[in-house]
Amino acid sequence: MDPVRLALAVLQVYTWVIVARVILSWVNPHPSNELLLWVIRLTEPVLGPLRRLVPIAGLDLSPLLAWLLIQLLMRLIAQAGA
Repeated sequence: MDPVRLALAVLQVYTWVIVARVILSWVNPHPSNELLLWVIRLTEPVLGPLRRLVPIAGLDLSPLLAWLLIQLLMRLIAQAGA
C-alpha cells in the first residue's frame, strides 16, 4: 500500500473514532467503560486543543472542527499524491 493511501485510510479511521466519541457522549456509558476510555485516549490529543480554541459554553464544537480539518488534510494529501 502506498503512503498516500495509507495516510488517507488512517485519517478515515480516525474520523470514525471521533464519530464514535460523539455517539458515546450521547449514550453516556459508565465512566470506566473500556471502549469509552480507549476512544477518549485516542481522540483527546486532537479534540482537547481544539476545544480550547473554540470555547463555547455548553456546546462542544471540537469534533466538528476536527472533522473539517481532517477532511481538508485528506484533500491536500490526495492532491499531493495524485
